[in-house]
Amino acid sequence: MKKLGRRKLPIIVNSPGGNVDAALQLGRIIRKNKLDIAVGITKFSDCWPGMKDCRANDGKGAAYFGIASDGSAMCNSACPLMFAGGVGRVVGGWAHLGVHQITTTHFRTTRQYRTTYRVVRGKKYKVTTETVTQDNIGYKTYEMSKALEKRLSAYLREMGVGRGVLDVMKATPASDIRQIALDDMLTMKLVTSRDTLDKLTQAGICQRSPAPPNCREIPANAKPAKTAVVAVRGATPSARPAPVDNSMRFVLVRSSDPKCGLDCPEWIAAQGTITPDTQKIFRQLLDTVGGRRLPLIVSSPGAICSAPLPWED
Repeated sequence: MKKLGRRKLPIIVNSPGGNVDAALQLGRIIRKNKLDIAVGITKFSDCWPGMKDCRANDGKGAAYFGIASDGSAMCNSACPLMFAGGVGRVVGGWAHLGVHQITTTHFRTTRQYRTTYRVVRGKKYKVTTETVTQDNIGYKTYEMSKALEKRLSAYLREMGVGRGVLDVMKATPASDIRQIALDDMLTMKLVTSRDTLDKLTQAGICQRSPAPPNCREIPANAKPAKTAVVAVRGATPSARPAPVDNSMRFVLVRSSDPKCGLDCPEWIAAQGTITPDTQKIFRQLLDTVGGRRLPLIVSSPGAICSAPLPWED
């Protein structure tokens, strides 16, 4: 937030949840800075957070480039408490927002001490006391305490969100997630409209007048940013980065959804551009699945063909 200064950028969040206290603090920071929020996933291109020594975006005016999508995005457990801090709050039709009973972990500590005494003229004096052993015994409770309920109720009221959110949280076991429907979120005032994250991230919004606060003002005489060259260790200064292979790849994927436990479904993920070699790569993968009938989940911008391909069975 300090780096942004006075800029008002929307937050696109994708989170399974986490610490309740931190979520409340985040919500208040978001509200204090008057930021909008949406549930979505950011898909990065070129450089992405965590990548080491990536300079592909140098000179382009931003550290990261990407596209926001609400497909399979989530805001569960403690995340809706953070979400409630947004001034404008939207959840798209393909995103999930869910709540459940809050799990509280308590710790009980038992200590054993060793005390040394000295007897002087028939009187006993304590000399030292030291801890011999210390045991931390932890246990969890799945019922919301009255104090926590009062605290969450006050927070949601502060954010302008209805009591219904807290009622659904209390009624849903900690081992489950209750996805809240859009109509219900509107009734609870958890979302502020039926809009999706496109309202905040769609490519054409910066052409509006006035432009939204998350658009940069480009001077009329500005020149297009030059494409940066990725520094390759050990290469000559004139070296150019190797072209990125965006051809379609096929990967066998197993669901990581905790709801399915050990019995999770599998599928074939196909991502990239279709090339003349794609069918060969696909056949190689099919040879490894042992005749299993797996669904194919595809994401592709299209095909690159140097000549028409023959149809094959």
